[in-house]
Amino acid sequence: MKMKYIALFFASVAASLMGCSSEIEDGTSNLDKLPDVVSYTLTHPCMLHSETDFSYVKSRLGQSPWSDAWEHLQNSKYANTGYVAEPVEVLKRMDYNNWHATYPDYNNFEYLMRDAAAAYQLALCWKLSGNEDYAMAAVRILNAWADKCTGILKISGKGWANDIPDPNEYLISIQVPQLANAAEILRDYAGWNSTDFTAFKSWMVDTFYKMASLFLSNHHNSSDPQYTWLNWDLAQMNSILSIGILCDDSDKINEAILYFKNGIGNGQIDNAVPFLHKDPDSNETLGQCQESGRDQGHATLCVSLMGIFCQMAYNIGEDLFAYKDYKAVRMAEYVAKYNLYKDESWASGGHADGLFQYSKNGFPYTHYTNNSWDCPTLSSQESNDASRGDKRPCWELFYGYCKQKGISSVYCRKQADQMRTLSSIKCDGGAGDYGDTSGGFDQIGYGTLMHYRN
Repeated sequence: MKMKYIALFFASVAASLMGCSSEIEDGTSNLDKLPDVVSYTLTHPCMLHSETDFSYVKSRLGQSPWSDAWEHLQNSKYANTGYVAEPVEVLKRMDYNNWHATYPDYNNFEYLMRDAAAAYQLALCWKLSGNEDYAMAAVRILNAWADKCTGILKISGKGWANDIPDPNEYLISIQVPQLANAAEILRDYAGWNSTDFTAFKSWMVDTFYKMASLFLSNHHNSSDPQYTWLNWDLAQMNSILSIGILCDDSDKINEAILYFKNGIGNGQIDNAVPFLHKDPDSNETLGQCQESGRDQGHATLCVSLMGIFCQMAYNIGEDLFAYKDYKAVRMAEYVAKYNLYKDESWASGGHADGLFQYSKNGFPYTHYTNNSWDCPTLSSQESNDASRGDKRPCWELFYGYCKQKGISSVYCRKQADQMRTLSSIKCDGGAGDYGDTSGGFDQIGYGTLMHYRN
């Protein structure tokens, strides 16, 4: 297995010669410093939340802001013990124009995204309250999917990568960490039959792992591994890491973490954060996100997915927040700053530059391009910054880490503060709070409840 990672490392260095994150400096290489493959011994639960995390939160449920967040979770329609799963036999996430005539259920992954959210929220409620009704409801959801769903749509013999007909199907991976985290929380619930738990783990591997791993190795048969945006790589990395932790599989864990450090696509941290800037308004260094030149809806999605990845790694002993001088944190700070409303502008929902604390004019940015896009300015692929300021529940996780470590996080803190003080729910929420379409389910959320630290 180690040879696989050595091959991956050589491939990453070769790719770096063509990209913006070269590993070759001053005529020398670091090929003699091959990364070690770690044999992980896991103490469960250890994915997004550890037993220490749960103990900490339970001891503070009567205090603000945890009390507001706890009340909000319990009132969620997805944390309903009567929730009934709607599993499908074959999962699809496909383009309407190309596929709706052939497959009327071309977008049936939405059943999975809702059920994954419900399973996670119910599992959280059980762990924090001890009420087994929540656990039983969550287990019914996970078992229903493992029993009925046979996998993701493939069409054999068509010449597509892994016979996946529409590359959008790879984005089903965004829902995988929510499923895995629900199962991780429930793994010590006595009412989940060990045979069913084993079957669920096998279903996760068979349905999602192979697709995610293939994408990171060949990016849907693209000749350019940086052709796809950062969120595509992060979705697969989160899928692999969460499945690896759930299944006590060090090979899969190493595959995801070594890709973050040495991979060939935009999920590799130097490609994810290609440029660093001295912040003119603080002593911080800001890290330009690979999708900041696209639109802010996707830039904030990248913060959410990066935070989940780093937190899962952190809970198994890998501090990727701190890797390469806190580059992931610097990316979160950059995106947070650009999307930070003036307090009085929060309710307007507008996107005009004057509504934000920091103007686009003069905001530190480096023009970047490749063979598939050109991003001369911030949000250059979006009309009038139409998604600037859109809210995603991603800031508490970064702020909670930085607060514990004593690290500056001026802008994540301000974003998290606004989520707690200016929103009607007095916390950052989760699935169901940010729209009914897929964008409202692309992040796990509930950071105020689970990641705020005093």
